Amino acid sequence: MKGPKPLTIVIKLGTSSIVDEKTHEPLLSILSLIVETAVKLHKDGHKVIIVSSGAIGVGLRRMDLDKRPKHLPRIQARDVESLKERACLHS
Repeated sequence: MKGPKPLTIVIKLGTSSIVDEKTHEPLLSILSLIVETAVKLHKDGHKVIIVSSGAIGVGLRRMDLDKRPKHLPRIQARDVESLKERACLHS
């Protein structure tokens, strides 16, 4: 008799699940647990896909923002300015 059919498992990680809401630091203990779980599932023959919006939360810290801006042009303007500053620093 064959074992269970391999599954495709999608793990969706939201910013609030993997990033501290005040410091915007990644929650490494949570991320480690998720990775360990994904590795076990993969070893058991399943396909594991991890999808994350956590980059937004970590990006807030890098851009020195306390919270995510709600106005899209403001977000884009900050992104462009941030990229310009980094380009100048690394030139």
